Amino acid sequence: MGSQREARLTPEKPVDESESTSRSTVKEKRQFDTEITSIDEEEVKKLTSEALPVDSKKDSEYRVPGLLHVGDLEGAIEKCRAQVERIAKDCRAKNRRFRDTEFDLDADTNLWLHGPVEKVAVPTGVQRATDIFDTPHFFNPEGVASSNDIMQGALGDCWFLSALATVSSMPRLIEEICVARDELVGVYGFVFHKDSGWVSVIIDDMLCTNMPQYEQLSESEQGLYHEDRARYNTVARKGGKALTFAKSGSHGETWVPLIEKAYAKFYGSFSHLEGGVTGEAMEDLTGGVATVILTKDILDLDTFWTEELLKAHEDRLFGCHFKKFSNTRAGEEVLKVQGLFGDHAYSVLRAVECKGKRFVVLRNPWGQSEWTGRWADGSKEWSGEWLKILPELGHEFGDDGQFVMEYTDFLQCFNQIDRTTLFDSDWRMASSWVTVPANQVATPYTYGNVSFIISVPEKTKAFISLSQLNQRFFRTIPTMSLFSIGFVIVKAWDTVPLDESVYSKPFNRRVNAELELDAGTYFVYVKVDHVQMIPTPSSDEGSKLGNIALGNIDKTGKKNEEEYIDARLLGKVVSEKVLGQSLSMNYVAGGASIFLPETLGQVIQRDIAFMSKKGRPRRAPKRQTFLRRLLGLGCPTPAPQVQGTMATEPNDVSFGLWDTTATHVTLGLKVHTRSETPVLIQARIKGEF
Repeated sequence: MGSQREARLTPEKPVDESESTSRSTVKEKRQFDTEITSIDEEEVKKLTSEALPVDSKKDSEYRVPGLLHVGDLEGAIEKCRAQVERIAKDCRAKNRRFRDTEFDLDADTNLWLHGPVEKVAVPTGVQRATDIFDTPHFFNPEGVASSNDIMQGALGDCWFLSALATVSSMPRLIEEICVARDELVGVYGFVFHKDSGWVSVIIDDMLCTNMPQYEQLSESEQGLYHEDRARYNTVARKGGKALTFAKSGSHGETWVPLIEKAYAKFYGSFSHLEGGVTGEAMEDLTGGVATVILTKDILDLDTFWTEELLKAHEDRLFGCHFKKFSNTRAGEEVLKVQGLFGDHAYSVLRAVECKGKRFVVLRNPWGQSEWTGRWADGSKEWSGEWLKILPELGHEFGDDGQFVMEYTDFLQCFNQIDRTTLFDSDWRMASSWVTVPANQVATPYTYGNVSFIISVPEKTKAFISLSQLNQRFFRTIPTMSLFSIGFVIVKAWDTVPLDESVYSKPFNRRVNAELELDAGTYFVYVKVDHVQMIPTPSSDEGSKLGNIALGNIDKTGKKNEEEYIDARLLGKVVSEKVLGQSLSMNYVAGGASIFLPETLGQVIQRDIAFMSKKGRPRRAPKRQTFLRRLLGLGCPTPAPQVQGTMATEPNDVSFGLWDTTATHVTLGLKVHTRSETPVLIQARIKGEF
């Protein structure tokens, strides 16, 4: 989705991000769980298997689509549960509550809130959940998570909360992510998926609040509470309204702010949650594979409804958004589409067909601000017999963030849909990660730098996905380089691609393809587009004409704001020049050949030529022979991932961090199959074979 850094808004006007929705609180006798709570695996199997058709229950070990049940999920869950049990036992023995010294919001607030450059809303204090709520409980009284519980706070993480609402609409899925807890001690354990494996995250129950201590109030503010400190603490510093970031709409419910805190710890700080893509969050929560679907590219809308949206929450999840409109012509500060906001993530809860009409039920993670068009709450369309379908839609009127749209309006409003495919326990996954040298000169995209060989043992349905390393963990490091990726799949000896990755927006973290594969050998040829922003000269009088052409200065010599040029533009220009010169009968490419990208046809023909000669695909050597070491073959000199700096002063916050030009990009290929035996993957890097 691009960056979604929005202030929290009401339907009428923007408001300050630190403002929270006030909710009344109910005072009850304080009660705590005194023993560790974890998910009963047998109960989960029983509840989820009841919805399965008979022929889907292959055996007692079968698990419905949900968390990716491959690799180290079970190991991460067991590790997380054991940590929670050990911490709870230790704290009880020492008569103290758990304090997470690795992510201590109380003692070291600024370290875990902000990055070196990025700042988030500053809370006025930190309180334990047991001090914020009179009767705290993790889930609602029914013991389950609900999408209606989620309300965004003063953090631009609508992309994560939208994904959280979508995931919580699948029975027991959130309960599997929240592995174990001891609410009296204040220790909670979660699991998230990182790149190619599951990791456990342990946190305490300290949460950021936006209500100051009574002594910090002005005299006039103290007067509002009749100068009664106890009254102030009871009224103002209790309940979800006191929380700075995400909160639950239900009284005393804590799972929403706590899982947001765990996710912030997972990524290193709350600032690293500012802006993101819903599909990426759903991948982190489930281990599934996200695909970007642009609504203007959908060929058959009926097929998309029946084969995609109607299967929401069976084996796939959906989120959506639309690009924010320019307000230049309208002159308004914030442009809305019938109550909806651009560059803001919405959850698709379900799709339902009733009385010949197609409806999509969605939710705004703000917990308010809904669609005001056709079929909006209380609109004229809801009359007579149509009111009777509300239970079938699972919808009630009220400004709670949930709303109904007709399918045609949904497609016209939202221009991007993020679909995440979930896998049941019948799927197998193989993966391979490799660091690839990037082109250091301006060239168009090339296929020649990296490819993978896949050996498929039997016919199978497959999801093939190519990922860049998840950079959110180190997003604070500035860079002048970005990468766009794609791939094609070619069966050995064929010259025409079998399939290619689904188009994705530039610079997306992942691209993928879904297809049927016969037994055999396949090549995955990766396309890498290295995008560099190259500084253009502006001080040299001799370059004035060139800068005018680039638009960096006007004809009077005045510098414009743009001081960089996209290297892709230069790459296309230079490669066309070299191609033009190659028409000459006495042309010698020499060093100019580096400006010519390798085409797909060239790399395919090279592999076919090798197989014709050797009878097998060309692979990277398993070990370095003496001769290869002597000649320096297959041993590229590693280059630093972070080098130089564009900061001129040592006290600059980015000094020593700025990645002036990326020398490498780390890519991972994952292949999900339903075959009994996982596929085999081998990476091949240019210069190593």
